[in-house]
Amino acid sequence: MPNRKKLKISVIMALAFGLLVVYPAHAFAPKAELIQVHKAIAINQPKTYAKIKMADYGWGKTQAKCLNALWGKESAWNHLADNPTSTAFGIAQMLGETSISPMKQINNGLRYIKHRYGQPCNAWKFWQRNKWY
Repeated sequence: MPNRKKLKISVIMALAFGLLVVYPAHAFAPKAELIQVHKAIAINQPKTYAKIKMADYGWGKTQAKCLNALWGKESAWNHLADNPTSTAFGIAQMLGETSISPMKQINNGLRYIKHRYGQPCNAWKFWQRNKWY
């Protein structure tokens, strides 16, 4: 990613987080802005958005590497990836996924991994043995 784009995303995120701290009485407006920032990141940089959301699960760099490998094989991180032999769709190639929103696909995929495998590296190990997860 060009440095200019990284800087822009960093500034937007810093401002969004700063508004939450400086103006806690107006938390609804900054939260809405933060959601918009997350949507923009998810669309333009889905891997970055996934890393942000992985923190909610307590997953760090090692798990991020496994998730990158897993979803790289599944969809190449393409939110429009479609499996012609099943109903799998999107970044996480979830069965029956209907949303074209990268943010929703990533959120759903992370919840699925947490529920089924506990963490991305377990899902990646399963994928390496079975070529699906």
